Order: sequence, then structure tokens, then C-alpha cells
Amino acid sequence: MTDELLANKKVAYYAGCFADYYYPEVGKATVAVLKRNGIKVVVPDQVCCGLPMMAKGNTRGAFKNLAHNTRELGKLVAEGYIVVATCPSCGLFIKRDYPLLQSDEKTRLVSEHLYHISEYLLALHERGWLDTDFKPVTQTVFYHTPCHLKVQEMSDASVKLLKLIPGISVKYVSKVCCGLSGSYGYDKDNYQRSQQIASQLYREVKETGADLVADDCGGCKLQIEAGTGAKVKHPIILVAEAYGLVTDADFRKAFEAARG
Repeated sequence: MTDELLANKKVAYYAGCFADYYYPEVGKATVAVLKRNGIKVVVPDQVCCGLPMMAKGNTRGAFKNLAHNTRELGKLVAEGYIVVATCPSCGLFIKRDYPLLQSDEKTRLVSEHLYHISEYLLALHERGWLDTDFKPVTQTVFYHTPCHLKVQEMSDASVKLLKLIPGISVKYVSKVCCGLSGSYGYDKDNYQRSQQIASQLYREVKETGADLVADDCGGCKLQIEAGTGAKVKHPIILVAEAYGLVTDADFRKAFEAARG
């Protein structure tokens, strides 16, 4: 990520299905945090990244969605926008698999200009461009690393971001798979195996006794909450809270403006 590209302060936010339909607080917090840092944010017309379709054999649907997202995001990349994602799975699929499935210049450029939200904010921080006027958040946090961040070699990005917030103590970092793996763990035939895989993570969460769990992955969030009863938040929500952007009105106003 070049200084020139970062200095544009223009972001196209790819929210993905989870933030769009199940956990809208993530999308609203993301836009609010970016705007707090003087970033011009747009939320372009977008559809599911196609990963669930591809995993279930619906290749026609996956390619259709790939073409749509590449077309819409590609226009913005050509105008100097960075693409930011909050879902590790969407980010991985667009970054790694899109160029393998559709080999053209626009797809390559979208892939090369996509960053996870924590990665992007840390890049701003490294250059002294991130607003670090955070209010203290006195909480202990158990951070769970999603597998789809590990394979992008970003295991510690969100932990580094959280440690910028005064008062937050990252009590434990787990790199154990949650066992859900998208829709895999919801299938009747896979449920017991999914729970067996998750058992170590459940035990870690319970034994650590942190105030809350932070996790970038929506699927991991559902699995951990169901298996432990712990409260799980996306790291970007903790950042928004540290800025004092805690009301739904704050989030909604910023998000709707970005939608245009």
C-alpha cells in the first residue's frame, strides 16, 4: 500500500453479506470510524462475494457475482479508491480467488487494492495519519484469530489495533479454529465434528474469563456465542466505541450517507 494511495483517503467499503444482513453494526461502525479519520467512504452496489456459492457447487452463481463485484469495485479502484473489507472470508475470496477464476486487468487491480479494515487502519497509524484520540475502554479482551485472516498472514493486525486503545487489555489470543467453516458446521452430518473442533476454543474462552471476545469473523462469532455464552464483538466496534461513536444514530447517519 503506497503512501500516495493512502493519502487519497478514499475507501470503497465491501460490507459482505454478514454485515449487510446479520450484523449491520459492523458496517455502520466501519463507515463512522473511517469518516472520523477524514476518509471519503462509499458503499458501492455489491452482491455476495460468491464464496458460499462456490463451496456448494453453484459455480454459475459465483461467477455472476464475481463479475458484478469486479465491475463495480473496479470503477472505484480506477478512481483511486482502496477497497476495504470487514469480513476475512470475503476479503480472502476477492483477493486470492477472484484473479484465479477470472484473469483480467480489472479483477487483478481489485484484488491488489483490497485490504482488511484493521490492516488499513494500521497502515494509516504507521504514517501518523490515524486519529488516536481514543477514550479509555477498561475491558479485558480475548481475541480469536479467524482462519481466513491467518492464511492472509494478518493474524496480529486486529490485536495491534486494539492495543492502541487505552484501557483495553488483550488478555489472550487464540489461533484455534472455531470449527464452523462457513455452513459446514450447520450441516447435520458435520455438527458433532464441528463441536469437537471447537471444544478447545470453548475451553480457552471459559478459562480465560475475559470481559468479552473480539473476533473479525461473523461465523466465528456465532459459533463462539452459541458454544460459550460469551459476548463477541468485531474489533471495529470497539474502535468506534473508543471514539465515542456509540449510538445507532451516529452509525446509521454515516452509513446512509456513504450509500448515497
